[in-house]
Amino acid sequence: MDLSFLAVQAVNATLYMLDKGTGGALEKAGVDVVEFLKARFRGRLNLEKAREEPKLLEAAIVSEAQQDAKFQEDLEKLITQFQQVQNSSNVSQSTQSGVNVNVSSNPGTVIGQKIDQFFR
Repeated sequence: MDLSFLAVQAVNATLYMLDKGTGGALEKAGVDVVEFLKARFRGRLNLEKAREEPKLLEAAIVSEAQQDAKFQEDLEKLITQFQQVQNSSNVSQSTQSGVNVNVSSNPGTVIGQKIDQFFR
């Protein structure tokens, strides 16, 4: 994974988790990223400040990854896991009348997916 892309994704995951707790697998994956970064930058960088200055965290991640290949490898694994969970849990339904279903990565059919006729 490109180092600058990795840093941006790590910052995005960190900010996402700092802004809201989501619950479930996505929260677990995000917490793993945040805890990994907190442990690595303990005493050197406050992740809470990433809200105001995300570029500072991004630069710290790039610098750290350039010096330590194991850090980069471990962070890549965590970010990949976060992205997989985030992409697989994109299910929404918002209807008042009619069927407005958006289901990502669904191997089967969605009930109401094809409606040929409406009854009143």
